[in-house]
Amino acid sequence: MSKIAIDIDNTICNTSEFFGPIAENYDRNILHKNNVINYDKIVPRSDDWSKEELASFIENYFNKESINIPIKEDAVTYINKLKELGYEIVFITNRGIKEDDHTDLIVTEYLEKNNIPYDNIITKSNDKYMYLDDCDYFIDDAIHNCEDAVEKTNTKVIMMGTNKTKDYNNDKIFKASNWQEIYDYITK
Repeated sequence: MSKIAIDIDNTICNTSEFFGPIAENYDRNILHKNNVINYDKIVPRSDDWSKEELASFIENYFNKESINIPIKEDAVTYINKLKELGYEIVFITNRGIKEDDHTDLIVTEYLEKNNIPYDNIITKSNDKYMYLDDCDYFIDDAIHNCEDAVEKTNTKVIMMGTNKTKDYNNDKIFKASNWQEIYDYITK
């Protein structure tokens, strides 16, 4: 059976887009600041927030609202099509890696709520390449995860395009801007 490993945040869902406005509201209305919010982070935030302010944001907003992050257009359709073709679907995320991040606890509920099939879920993973030995494809939005996979495995790597990756190029990594492109690449 062929296997596809898939990241969650900013790969199947729009985490940064969803939390950016929430982070701006927190910064302006709760902290009474006017910082520039960095949307390119999985947990969008100001680089000027204290450790305590960030921890409060994660506890009171990120952990509670992650279940509501919208799925990327057509992700459900194409992941289901890949499953119907017989691919084993494994989600690999670093959710839960930080002490105050408990979003790993809702991954199963989130996938089921959004009708996304899966065979396995791996959380708290900083080194995703370590789980790719028997995977045919790896899909992620983070440059370092994609580069690690290319350098350390024989897995075909697909990078989901984001603002952070728009100018990034690597001949060994297929860059996709949507799930139809990912599906077409895998099934060609």
